[in-house]
Amino acid sequence: MKAITRMAYTFAILCSTALAGCGTTDENAANETQQESSTNPGAEDVTGMTNPNTPGKQAGEGELGGDAVDADMTGPRIGGNEMVPSQNIVENISVNNDLSMLAGALKQADMVKALNATGPYTVFAPKNTAFEALPNGVLEDLMQADNKQRLTAILNNHVVAGKLTAAELTDGATLKTLNGQQLTVTKKGNDVMVNGAKVAQADVMSENGVIHLIEKVLVTEQ
Repeated sequence: MKAITRMAYTFAILCSTALAGCGTTDENAANETQQESSTNPGAEDVTGMTNPNTPGKQAGEGELGGDAVDADMTGPRIGGNEMVPSQNIVENISVNNDLSMLAGALKQADMVKALNATGPYTVFAPKNTAFEALPNGVLEDLMQADNKQRLTAILNNHVVAGKLTAAELTDGATLKTLNGQQLTVTKKGNDVMVNGAKVAQADVMSENGVIHLIEKVLVTEQ
């Protein structure tokens, strides 16, 4: 009888141990599952941030080479480098890179205010290459304060009162400049010449007149 009792007691201890072991296994499994799910906290948020369908800034938007881009660097500026009819003569000359020397000469001669007036005027505008073709030292000399009167006279020789388009620059026509000098128009095929200076670009319409770009400076007699 005592032997049976000891066997029953032993069996009960073994069952209790087995049940405790099973419980521990389940708990460990639950703990492992919980640890796996929390390995990367916020993973769902990261996925949402990198999802290409997520609304927001697209790849490369507002960037150039990874750096932020100023809108002024990429967006077109008002007027840009173009000469447009809504601008006056001085404004159109100033925005054209090929006329930068003329713009500087007009400022040096204090003619900006005059050409900002209502007009209308026709301006034969020498390109930078025309000024560069002058004999060495001539332009530098003209830009000196002591030669302002001479510079003004030369620049006035490029301005005619009234608005004359290319169609009105007929062969043999004579034009009187603001300096009182006479310019003669000649035509050779499709080329229009003014005192021997070829018109490189005609009919640049401006608010107070018209500009014709020429390839030679119309120097007056000293």
